[in-house]
Amino acid sequence: MSLEKRTTKKHLFDISLNYSKNYLDLGMLDLGKEGEEAIMTTTNIMPVMTDIHMHIIPSVDDGAWDLDMSMRMIYMAYEQGVRKMIATPHSSAFEENQKLVQIGYQQLKEKLARFYPDMELALGCEVFCRQNIMKDILTNLKKGVFPSMNGTKYVLTEFNTLMDVEEVKFCVTQLLEAGWIPLIAHVERYPRLFLEVKVLEELKQMGCLLQINVFSVFEEDEWGIRQRSVSLVEKKMVDFLGSDAHRTFHRPPSVERGLKYLYETYEKEYVDAIAFGNAEKLLLD
Repeated sequence: MSLEKRTTKKHLFDISLNYSKNYLDLGMLDLGKEGEEAIMTTTNIMPVMTDIHMHIIPSVDDGAWDLDMSMRMIYMAYEQGVRKMIATPHSSAFEENQKLVQIGYQQLKEKLARFYPDMELALGCEVFCRQNIMKDILTNLKKGVFPSMNGTKYVLTEFNTLMDVEEVKFCVTQLLEAGWIPLIAHVERYPRLFLEVKVLEELKQMGCLLQINVFSVFEEDEWGIRQRSVSLVEKKMVDFLGSDAHRTFHRPPSVERGLKYLYETYEKEYVDAIAFGNAEKLLLD
């Protein structure tokens, strides 16, 4: 059965019940028709975040399994106030089949235009960096095989979680010297970067920007990750928030509770900047 035919109030509400207990309090959808197409709208939702890190393109990496799951993830994000997103498949997806990624991205854009006309979607790539492959990475960035964040000079940059500091510095130096600006993904997940206070300060001084997963500040079970993310916010070292959403049931697009915590705890002007302001100014302008 097609997504259009299965898109009913009950079906969409069941999605929230079946895939995440965090969504039990979500409202039902008001469905209207324009011509013969149903346009999904929600009420009493305020845009609160631009999600710059989502594995939402179907069937290309370890994110959404298919287009149906992509749309369910978008529903979950939409209900929490997300109105702008950057799809960021792993760089391996572009190496394996760049055309498939582009096809999936266009399919998703078409679905959004039909069902979520006020949702904006741009394309990026989470580029996995290691010292011994930096030459290939720079070549792929230059050729456009790996898309930067919405065609800007910013590159969502990922490392092995246990990569040592010197290798991280080597990788970001290579990117910077080639004219790219590393936007380090989910930086709270790299414990070795926190062994010395000066390491992250040096990376920032070099020109790197930092993204944390908003889930990490309030819902993360691992204490170390949670503590590191909160510490970065307290020091105002975070530049962007993201969900790093992968699937409806594994790393879902969960941002509402973390955002609520941030707005209740920290200066609104700063939270506005990392939740949507910096993204709109640097990545989506």
